[in-house]
Amino acid sequence: MFKSVVVAALIASASAFAPARPAFSASTALKAEWTPPEGTKWVEKDFEADINKLEKEAEERMDAKIKELTGNIASTGSK
Repeated sequence: MFKSVVVAALIASASAFAPARPAFSASTALKAEWTPPEGTKWVEKDFEADINKLEKEAEERMDAKIKELTGNIASTGSK
């Protein structure tokens, strides 16, 4: 009886490490080359100017926030 319980436990633990087949698989390869709809023209936009503008605005907001926080430290006293 004890041996059959041990054998059953070994089989159950071994099945936990057996490779499982995936339930589904998604194909990530492109099936065909994409083309724009007929009658439209594909235009590649240069986003670098927009990114530079956003970066400059973010730096200005950050500098203003730093100035505000350092002013708060000065008025409340640093500990």
